[in-house]
Amino acid sequence: GADLEGDPDKEVLGLNTLDAASIDEVAFIARESFLSSLSSTKAGALICSNNLSKEYLGNKLIGEDPYLLYARCTKIFKELSNSNIDIAISELAHIGNNTSISDKCSIANFVNISNGVVIEDDVVIGSGVFIGENSVIRNGSRIHPNVSIYDSVEIGSNCIIHSGSVIGSDGLGFAKEKGKWVKIEHLGKVMIGDNVEIGSNTSIDRGSVGNTLIEDDVKIDNLVHLAHNVKIGSGTAIAANSAVAGSSSIGKNCTLAGCCAVVDNIQVADEVHITAKS
Repeated sequence: GADLEGDPDKEVLGLNTLDAASIDEVAFIARESFLSSLSSTKAGALICSNNLSKEYLGNKLIGEDPYLLYARCTKIFKELSNSNIDIAISELAHIGNNTSISDKCSIANFVNISNGVVIEDDVVIGSGVFIGENSVIRNGSRIHPNVSIYDSVEIGSNCIIHSGSVIGSDGLGFAKEKGKWVKIEHLGKVMIGDNVEIGSNTSIDRGSVGNTLIEDDVKIDNLVHLAHNVKIGSGTAIAANSAVAGSSSIGKNCTLAGCCAVVDNIQVADEVHITAKS
């Protein structure tokens, strides 16, 4: 998706910022505010737009959206670093009864897989992960170390869940009787679509009655809390330290910046953009 201007035989070993890139690395520029760095960069090649390409005389990858080109380039180097993952089930993992586990997945040491779990092809599960009964992890998803997945959680294809996250715990549900709290048992599930990424130490509660639903292509940062029966529409992104209270719904292609708070039973429409600390 890019046009090359320069030496097609130039070898590059990685990506870096304009200021830190070496002659063996590719840098990118997406804003005119960084033009001052072009004269001093040592990058071996530059990802840039047509408008900014005339400001740089070296090797260039030119496209309409330099930030998108940069994102695609990161995938190349990530795939190279992932090429040494062993496709095997560790002898130190615990596998429960009546499971369906692909022989094309990777399960590391000290993973605990409960009864009735389904794990499909090309799934990678890091050490110390717990997966509760009757949960499902679809093709190509990656679960990083020390994630806790409770029972009856469904995770779609090509998802990424980072370390320390908890998926499917009970939400804050209690009724008062004579001054004491009576717990409301949570009987629902967490349903996660395809291509969802969940940051580290994020907590997503299961539904109390009905399910908590995260649709396709949702991106969730670190330290986010989604309460019981929350629905997040496809393509929405939620930044760190934001929280959505029970039974609220966020539409499709929304963005919640850092430290946003949504109270219970709120319906946010599609393509709504909420700035930090709202």
